[in-house]
Amino acid sequence: MPQVEITGCSPGFKTSSCIDVLRSFAGLTPAEARAVTEKILRSERSHVGIRSDADAKLLVAALVKLGASAHVVAAAD
Repeated sequence: MPQVEITGCSPGFKTSSCIDVLRSFAGLTPAEARAVTEKILRSERSHVGIRSDADAKLLVAALVKLGASAHVVAAAD
């Protein structure tokens, strides 16, 4: 399973939209998505497991559009 690593955000980061994107692409619960978003705001690394490489790339694109710094990383063994 691929993972998306999120490392922080830029000014103007859209918090509520980030929660929606994480719920949609990663299937996180509202509480899980909020926790990841809070880590992003504190510039803490966060990893989110995604179903496929294509979905991981779409999630990265959506997060970057919202102002986050994110990239796809290889699955953890």
